[in-house]
Amino acid sequence: MRSVLAGDLGGTKCRFALITEDFGVYGAQRVDTVRVREPFLANMRRAIEATLAEGRALGIDAPSAVGVGAAGVIGVNGESLGAPPNLPLAGFGLRSWLHELTGAPVHLVNDGRASAWGEYLRGHASERDPLLCIFFGTGIGVGLIAGGQAYSGATNAAGEIGHTVYQPGGRRCPCGALGCYEAYCGGRAVTERAQATLGGDGLWDVGRVVAAADGGDGKAIEILDEAALAATTLVSNAAILLNPSAIVLGGGMLSGWPALRERIIQGVQASTDASIHADLAFVPSMGGSDAILWGAAAATGALWQR
Repeated sequence: MRSVLAGDLGGTKCRFALITEDFGVYGAQRVDTVRVREPFLANMRRAIEATLAEGRALGIDAPSAVGVGAAGVIGVNGESLGAPPNLPLAGFGLRSWLHELTGAPVHLVNDGRASAWGEYLRGHASERDPLLCIFFGTGIGVGLIAGGQAYSGATNAAGEIGHTVYQPGGRRCPCGALGCYEAYCGGRAVTERAQATLGGDGLWDVGRVVAAADGGDGKAIEILDEAALAATTLVSNAAILLNPSAIVLGGGMLSGWPALRERIIQGVQASTDASIHADLAFVPSMGGSDAILWGAAAATGALWQR
């Protein structure tokens, strides 16, 4: 079987697998994201080598290309990421490094755009156009399919909606700016606020904050209410601006906090005109991380026509 080596580089974890023409996902390897470059690259190398070894054992053809969805802005030359707030790869020649490691041509794509491609090709919102995908994870990933094409902007930087301003002069975002949405409704912001406000052993994740809120902890409830308001505002603004036919909501935040999905939907319906929300479908992610892998594989053009 023909294959592409696909990667998903996120702020919490990185995942690699071989993707085949039937959308099969083989040899998947996951490693935690560390924010120091050399250990990060070493972990990534081990994961890729393990994926390739498992592919050989399964009789899958060596990958004809490499496609990687990464959290951040890909430079116009497609060689590196600019200044990703959650990955230690600012300015690093990632494409060349991956090519040297695998010997295959490499294509880098923003992870939000990769997710949108994957959901459009294979997900519950397949062929819905315009299709907007919003993933609330460590950060916030956004991808837009319009006219059968992923929108990338003039300099390949479109989609960083998490770094638009929610509260001018507000909380500092991992990107360094003040008041970004990501500083209020990104998973990293929620868990860091929980650690600062609720204390404890430093093992906070979104699910644990939700459990504390469900148990009546007023501070945990406040953290989640703040995040829900920011997330709802972000999705409402995007719906008004882009008027999509469907919105895919996904990411680790919704996995750990399923009630956030319904709060966003109700908020969008309450805060937008019927011309925006009457026929707007809210669709769960079908593939999750697999959607990013499918989209990154599609970006190479080696398996399917986009």
